[in-house]
Amino acid sequence: MPDPHAAARKRRLALIDVDGTLTRVPSIWQFLMERMNCWWGAGEHNLARFQAGEVTYEEFCALDAKLLAGTGYHRLERVAAEVPLRPGIDDLFVGLRVRGYRIALISTGLHVLNAQLARRFDVDLSVANDLAADDRICTGEVIIDVHESGKGEHGRHAIEQFAAEHVLAIGDSVGDLPLFALADVSVAISPRTGDIARSADYCVDGEDLGTICGLL
Repeated sequence: MPDPHAAARKRRLALIDVDGTLTRVPSIWQFLMERMNCWWGAGEHNLARFQAGEVTYEEFCALDAKLLAGTGYHRLERVAAEVPLRPGIDDLFVGLRVRGYRIALISTGLHVLNAQLARRFDVDLSVANDLAADDRICTGEVIIDVHESGKGEHGRHAIEQFAAEHVLAIGDSVGDLPLFALADVSVAISPRTGDIARSADYCVDGEDLGTICGLL
């Protein structure tokens, strides 16, 4: 006879994007450069070149990292602490824990933001890109751990690491589609394009992350 509690005992894992999903800004890169007064003009130009296919993802990240050369890493950490988070974020993480989920943050953003969220919510895994620093001063080089199209690889590693049997994915952009493909349940929060909304099992158009718990 089937065990009615078997599903509840499955090892659960939530794969969660950060920029634009947990935050109210689409990019920690842009947020930092705006605060360091190097976004308007140079940063905007780098983004336009990348979107036009003139530079690769690696070159794009390297160009942005050069704009932050000479900045104290501790200063960027302080700025990252000011990133506005979506309402209901505490409810989301508490709700996931209550439901037995391990939590993995997988972002093409930066470690300065991921690390703060990881500490605040005691997540199980956090992966993001980083800015190289010498004696806590940014060198202008970037450490790419999560490629533009690499979230799926990190998602698979997380599933293996935690022997997950049920996977939830939460994201907002095309870069999160590989996570959706790995998930038993996928949720798009304020999706940036129609493709994201159509690819998700559930779509949350509002700002409140706590709404997601009601879908589980």
